[in-house]
Amino acid sequence: MTDFENQRAGFAAIIGAPNAGKSTLVNRLTGSKVSIVTQKVQTTRFPVRGIAMEGDAQIVLVDTPGIFTPRRRLDRAMVASAWGGAQDADIVVHLIDAQSHINSEGREGTAADRRSAEDTETIIANLQSTGTKVVLALNKIDGMRRDTLLALSQKMFESGVYSEVYMISAANGDGVEDLKQRLALSMPKGPWLYPED
Repeated sequence: MTDFENQRAGFAAIIGAPNAGKSTLVNRLTGSKVSIVTQKVQTTRFPVRGIAMEGDAQIVLVDTPGIFTPRRRLDRAMVASAWGGAQDADIVVHLIDAQSHINSEGREGTAADRRSAEDTETIIANLQSTGTKVVLALNKIDGMRRDTLLALSQKMFESGVYSEVYMISAANGDGVEDLKQRLALSMPKGPWLYPED
């Protein structure tokens, strides 16, 4: 049981390109399967909410659809839904598939890697135009060289959009607890939005 005077509660939106690992991260943070995880692009079509607890903080996580360049009406609705989930959040986390982003710059990059990098650049440009400051989480860092990750982190940070950078693996949990603690600190003081159970 928590002390009501110390309670904090709010919303954290997770945005990113399709297949960046948003649903995996939400599931990891909540400790349960809230979101569907699959390699199929656009499995999450509308924001899904899950609740993570960290000390006296209740974090309502908003797993948004992947943000990409829309081509059809349904695509535009999904992208608008993703941005809408981010607008009202107390904190926004931009999740990037670090391995895919690095691969997109080399010969081993696939068309999917290049699309993901383009979608990421579109997200960054949109964030720059709105002046929104967000937390960057470089995901899927498993097996990546530290110097490669640091160079990518520096490049992304120089965009001026990010207040902080976290290197995580949503799949195995590396770095996720630090990110969760940061999200908890961002929640405004106030009563929980949902019952403890």
